[in-house]
Amino acid sequence: MKKLVVGFVLVLAVLVISAMYKASQADLESAGAANSAAQQKANLAQQTRPHDLQLLKRPAVRAACTKHAEWDMDICQTIDQKKVSIGMTAEQVTLAWGKPEKINTTITANIHREQWVYGEEYLYVQDGVLHSMQTSR
Repeated sequence: MKKLVVGFVLVLAVLVISAMYKASQADLESAGAANSAAQQKANLAQQTRPHDLQLLKRPAVRAACTKHAEWDMDICQTIDQKKVSIGMTAEQVTLAWGKPEKINTTITANIHREQWVYGEEYLYVQDGVLHSMQTSR
């Protein structure tokens, strides 16, 4: 009887290990498919990017977006329309709106914060990234 119980436990252990292996293989295949889809999307974006860059009206924006392949085309189009959005880099903001009339700087132990003044528009750049905007009325 004891041998029968030990044999049953061993068979059960083999079945559990087999099920775990199959589940891990399914997870790997699923992750591979997701990576493949992401790679296909990146390849498509890379193929269409040169054409999309030609649609940009401002030569300076076209040149900057060509130089910075990591910039999303949506950001390039926003810059081309002379608009800014939260999350843009300081370089992108300057390309969209030009050099600010005035920059007020605050430096603390851990943060470098700037207020960029454009007439009645105030942009708040922290560590090189646009974090907030304010309009004076």
